[in-house]
Amino acid sequence: LPALLGEVDVLKTLQLLPGVQSGGEGQSGLYVRGGSPDQNLVLLDGVPVYNVSHLLGIFSVFNADAIKNVTLTKGGFPARFGGRLSSVLEINMKEGNLQEFHGEGSIGLISSKFSLEGPIKKGKTSFLLSGRRTYADLIFRPIINAFAQSEGIKTKIKAHFYDVNAKVQHKFNDKHRLFLSVYSGADVFFNKFEEDEDVFEGGIDWGNTISALRWNYQINNKLFANTTVTYSNYDINFLAATEFNDGEDSERFSAKYVSGIEDVGVKVDFDFIPFPNHYIRFGGG
Repeated sequence: LPALLGEVDVLKTLQLLPGVQSGGEGQSGLYVRGGSPDQNLVLLDGVPVYNVSHLLGIFSVFNADAIKNVTLTKGGFPARFGGRLSSVLEINMKEGNLQEFHGEGSIGLISSKFSLEGPIKKGKTSFLLSGRRTYADLIFRPIINAFAQSEGIKTKIKAHFYDVNAKVQHKFNDKHRLFLSVYSGADVFFNKFEEDEDVFEGGIDWGNTISALRWNYQINNKLFANTTVTYSNYDINFLAATEFNDGEDSERFSAKYVSGIEDVGVKVDFDFIPFPNHYIRFGGG
């Protein structure tokens, strides 16, 4: 995959496909056959993701080290996906190695990341843990603080994004498997300045929390069932506040905007293969 500033990005790779455009140079939104980014259904392990970008669209929220496969459907969506106007993007996380441990990591210009997978109980239970964080604020914070202190100003600055992916699978026997996957990621931008007795602070935060519990059951050689419980939460908040002190009295003015969406779902999918060349899918949610 092509890398921007050392970051491999799945969504930027999809922008190279026919019928898919980017919104602008360096952005990670998908414009599929004229549709806008919010007209795409993005699923991570079957859970809808409502915000897919970090740094206002420069990077996507998907850590490539934790991804097993990606499927983009640009038309004729199967009924099991519900509905969107432009496309359906399915992203599945790795399930963890049941036999041996593997790990990898990297240090980039923008962020560093690591990934670790392996067995909890060999042949039965495995895990995957992957994380990523930017550290521009850790580098520039001492410089900004030193400059501000020379001007008699106290500062507090946060500016980073992070992702954490985790997945556990347990194999009861050849017919029953249980999977639990979790994703959490956010962008954090906050600054606070104190000059004399006056305080100015403001920021914007947004992020996703996603989880899925899936039970895979092979009923017989021709019929398979997947039962999944999903949870998705996206929230965004803005804060702007000022506080004035004259030694005796103080006044504080603040405004906060909070918004988000919460999604809870249950679905059962069946795969029926009566003959090698005949495949039937049905279910409900």
